[in-house]
Amino acid sequence: MFFYLSHTNFFFQYISILKTKLNSLLISHGFSSDNGERSLYMKLSNSFMRAINKKKLVKGYQLPPTRLLAKDMGLSRSTVIKAYEILCLENYIYAVQGSGYYVNDIKDKKIKYSLRTQKQITKYPEVSERAEHFSSNITLMNRGHNKGIAFRPGLPPLDVFPVRQWQNLTNNYWRDIKYSDMSYSHTLGLDCLRRNIADYLKMYRNIQCDYSQIIIVTGSLHSLSIIGDLLLNKKDEVVVENPTYANALAVFKSLKAKIVPAEIDSEGLSLDSLSHVKLKKGKLIFTTPSNQYPTGVQMSLKRRLELLDWAQENNMIIVEDDYDNEFSNWESPITSIFGLDKGNRVFYQGTFNKILHPSIRLGYLIAPPHYVDSIKAMFEQSLRFISPVTQRVMSDFIEKDYLNQHLRKVVQVVNERKQFFVEHFKNVFDDSVKIQPANQGLHLMAKLPDDMCDIEVSKMLIDKEIISFPYSKYFIKTKKEKGLVMGFSSVSTPVIKQKLEKMARAYTLYKCKNDQT
Repeated sequence: MFFYLSHTNFFFQYISILKTKLNSLLISHGFSSDNGERSLYMKLSNSFMRAINKKKLVKGYQLPPTRLLAKDMGLSRSTVIKAYEILCLENYIYAVQGSGYYVNDIKDKKIKYSLRTQKQITKYPEVSERAEHFSSNITLMNRGHNKGIAFRPGLPPLDVFPVRQWQNLTNNYWRDIKYSDMSYSHTLGLDCLRRNIADYLKMYRNIQCDYSQIIIVTGSLHSLSIIGDLLLNKKDEVVVENPTYANALAVFKSLKAKIVPAEIDSEGLSLDSLSHVKLKKGKLIFTTPSNQYPTGVQMSLKRRLELLDWAQENNMIIVEDDYDNEFSNWESPITSIFGLDKGNRVFYQGTFNKILHPSIRLGYLIAPPHYVDSIKAMFEQSLRFISPVTQRVMSDFIEKDYLNQHLRKVVQVVNERKQFFVEHFKNVFDDSVKIQPANQGLHLMAKLPDDMCDIEVSKMLIDKEIISFPYSKYFIKTKKEKGLVMGFSSVSTPVIKQKLEKMARAYTLYKCKNDQT
């Protein structure tokens, strides 16, 4: 028999009291069972919590079935079910399938009911100026949305990732694991992965570096945070390409740096645009030379050498973000700025997130030798959150030549989908939206009319489950051009066709409404 039936007198007394208290609470707060559904289930669950905390209901007591309690209390059954769900979530009760709900043991519960229900005016310490700066600059970033993956920039062909190979390598890791492998690992990353990355970069980018210079990170923003913490003080000057990677701009501004824009010409970052600038506290130059983000301009070899000389003359450090070098240097590679540097004046950052998939959260930073110890000290006093399992599997993935095989397949798929995207885009959009010549990366850009608000267009498309980033957000202060930055490789060609047609219809309707207003 149910506890409800075997303890009839107790429960009917308790329910009567509970009902009286609940009714009085509802009346005092102006609620009724007709329009206060949320308040009803919250107050019902709170009344049970009070009874359990006061030991009126103790461990092992079975609560009345939802249907019977709802009838006795004059409530809907859904209200009682919601109340029970809250009690389960808070660990006041637990459910046994086919049996019912039982009171839990709360003797070890740290949070008392009185702390949840009593309204108290509490003061807390204010957040730091640093935290305020990060909060105020969050709007500068282009952030992802959970509304699909087409056409989010920077995503590789997710459907061709060799899941089975990765799974087998992971299984092998746990099968052969030694107890010592589960201890603390090297602060800057596993040696095996750092060595394999050094070999990988030597082959694909002709980069010569000692593996001890390589720091394992989660991605580009992690690298920039490390460099910023290492080198930037308040009002230090950072030369940034204009337009530039919006998320990098947000990081530098949050670190209280002074941003110095450098325009982009046909050869990349224009040093002529900096000729009138008088640097007082010059510290960093941030550049994306292989595939300027987001214009797609590739910096010439001549300009790379000029930039190194300029950095030397102004005693500045270059941050080379080679975020998708595997694609932009595949056919006609140009030596990296890091590879040209003879004075240890360049940080080189890369990522596996754009080759494999972003959820892997794995990248690397090559630091000049004289900065490695400082970075290590910073790491040892902060979070080390890159899983050694992921690092070891990635190391084996490189060593067994799986990465090389996967990369060749990815490049082929990317090129096929890019060609299809460009051709179909031109078919479905009118001349007011002009797609720019295809670059060698994972994104494309379409220019919009100057009177069109690309931020509004981007938001409108997000509601249609189509992701694109507004081009205007990549500019620093000066005249901002309008457009959409789009990825094309994360979904198959049938999906590209479907999404582009949907995108064109939505844009046409938006344009008509905009013209009318």
